[in-house]
Amino acid sequence: MVKVRFAPSPTGKLHLGSLRTAIYNWLYAKHCNGKFVLRIEDTDLARSKKEYEDSIINDLKWLGMDYDEFYRQSDRFDVYRKYAEKLVLEGKAYYCTCSRDDILKRQNLSDNEEVYRYDGYCRNNTLKPDKPYVIRLKISEKILSFNDLVKKKISLDTKELDDFVILKQDGSPTYNFAVVVDDGEMGITHIIRGEDHITNTFKQLLVYEALNFKAPEFAHLPLVLGKDKKPLSKRLGSIDVEYYRKTGILPEALINAVARLGWGYENQEIFTIKDLIEKFDIKGLNRSNAIYDEDKIIFFNTKHIKMMKIDTLIKHFKEFLEATNLNLAGKMIDEKWLNFAIESIKDRHSTLKSLYDELLIFALEEIKIEKSVLEELNYLFSEKNMSLAYEKVKDYLIQIDINQIPGMEIENILRNIATEFNIKFGDLVRVLRIKLCGTNKSPDIITVIKLCGEIVKKRL
Repeated sequence: MVKVRFAPSPTGKLHLGSLRTAIYNWLYAKHCNGKFVLRIEDTDLARSKKEYEDSIINDLKWLGMDYDEFYRQSDRFDVYRKYAEKLVLEGKAYYCTCSRDDILKRQNLSDNEEVYRYDGYCRNNTLKPDKPYVIRLKISEKILSFNDLVKKKISLDTKELDDFVILKQDGSPTYNFAVVVDDGEMGITHIIRGEDHITNTFKQLLVYEALNFKAPEFAHLPLVLGKDKKPLSKRLGSIDVEYYRKTGILPEALINAVARLGWGYENQEIFTIKDLIEKFDIKGLNRSNAIYDEDKIIFFNTKHIKMMKIDTLIKHFKEFLEATNLNLAGKMIDEKWLNFAIESIKDRHSTLKSLYDELLIFALEEIKIEKSVLEELNYLFSEKNMSLAYEKVKDYLIQIDINQIPGMEIENILRNIATEFNIKFGDLVRVLRIKLCGTNKSPDIITVIKLCGEIVKKRL
């Protein structure tokens, strides 16, 4: 059975590069009817924060990316120590008491120079020291190779590595040791992650070998680059998941967009989650870098808003309002109105935020007319008979029950009034639109009247 994992470090919010890794692992698990593990890698005790862990979990929940198992590395320190001590007993690792100053002196380096390789001074230590120590893995010289599912065959001469630390002085494990212990114990079969981990993979292969664990298959993803062709990083404030959630991007659209950053299926661009699960395969991963384009995410979101079932869209819309502390006054409790409103105008919008902004026009008791259209309104009222026609329309709309009268009937009355006063129907509509919406851009006038409902009478 396929078993994959997403193993974020809680040192920051979930950004697009990490999200892509999570999505590919999740999709592959779903595609293969396997298991998806979430493992919080918080061995960096100084930088890890609970708030970031919570943020990552909440983002995955919002995206609908469910996981089958959950682990936190800081809960497993005893497990890592047990394995490290076992390797010492087997002669595959050793206690090292060398300080950085010791190594610098032996290699004739100054304080500001970097130590690139440990010299093996403590390699023959077999007894546990009575002073602070680390545990290092013994490395033998050989050519290491593995067949990457994306990059094909990759090799490294272990001469480029030294006896690296697997257990730190404070008893916490190093990254390359902890992940191997976890992946081995948890039965991880495939590791899908960024190509910046390739160097780590070679170190981890040595740990797999020392622990007698079967190594999983690896798929190293090319980088995601910005438009400037530089790697994306947390320095860009607009690339974390929370940003997109509060901007009004749908989770399905974000998953679709991010999945396309390095994976493809024939010439298809728009995928539902069901489509992605059905069609995702590691064989479809690209070997070249992907380019991040925020406009493309807006494009995907526009498509998903149009194709999404109205009840699902309303569910996401309500979640968006809650996440952003926005509201639509009393209209939120009117399910019939909300359903009609969103169905009527959703195709005009690319984000839930812009959808909200327009819905607000029809939800508020009062609006202000934009200064930019006042001149247009004054010009329209300068037309002969426009004031008379407007007064008659106003009297008609004030007298009727707008919610009960069919839209076609209302439109026929408006057309008849325009004809009676010998003015263009389009000009009459423009006056009503500005009066009712405060702008000259809106859905068709009958939809506007129906959305405003009884508020029409006050605004006119």
